[in-house]
Amino acid sequence: MKKYVKLLRYEFKSLVREKMTMVMLVYPIMLMLIGSYVLPQIIDQFGDEGPGERLAGLIMIVVFASIAPFIGAAMLGFGLLDNRDDNTLDTIRVTPISLRGYITFKSIYAYLLSINGTFWIIYGTKLLSGDGYTFMGENLFDYFTLSSVIVYALVAGLFTPVFALFLASVAKNKIEGFAYMKASGMVIMLPVLSVIEPLQDWKQYFLGIVPIFWPVKGLLVDTGILDHEHNLPVYGYMLVGTALMLGMSLVAYRVF
Repeated sequence: MKKYVKLLRYEFKSLVREKMTMVMLVYPIMLMLIGSYVLPQIIDQFGDEGPGERLAGLIMIVVFASIAPFIGAAMLGFGLLDNRDDNTLDTIRVTPISLRGYITFKSIYAYLLSINGTFWIIYGTKLLSGDGYTFMGENLFDYFTLSSVIVYALVAGLFTPVFALFLASVAKNKIEGFAYMKASGMVIMLPVLSVIEPLQDWKQYFLGIVPIFWPVKGLLVDTGILDHEHNLPVYGYMLVGTALMLGMSLVAYRVF
């Protein structure tokens, strides 16, 4: 146990020392502030004060919910690439901590950071935005309860080790990893399509190839914003998302 405590202390020091990880830690705060004060003003200025404005606000919320776990995943992925570039992974093999234990520790560590960031990006925006997301007399954030956001953060955070391990597996270095991260950003945004009417029926499940779709859709169903006869129960989306991402994490670990 002591060896993991020492490793945790080292990781905390690395957070401050590495510029990339510092950016990733500040990023959720930046998103929370942008979502609370900037985006509502933009939507209000260019919106039509009708259904279109409400849809724009809902899209922004889904974008934030989708991208939040992506931050932790990028941080873990770049950390593993950095370890590989510095041959740290080879060094770990001769230490009391096994390579499997090290990767598991890093994954859990990044998962917890992802939960924290995801929670505050969504719930923090709700607290700070006030009536910023009120359209046609309806505040969208009124539907987001504390419990629904916590459950979402716990499930969506599982995306962190999935993406991070796949990123570290396919990228040869951090520069190539950054290119893969930018390219995959568009794929991560696919759950946004779930708020469009044609993709709220059975066709929504085509979006299920993107793991983050399941907790995002579960969050929207839990809040009652999207109600359709083809929707699964809330726990259905969350259970499928959990099983899918845990399975993909095991595959990604073996590939890595």
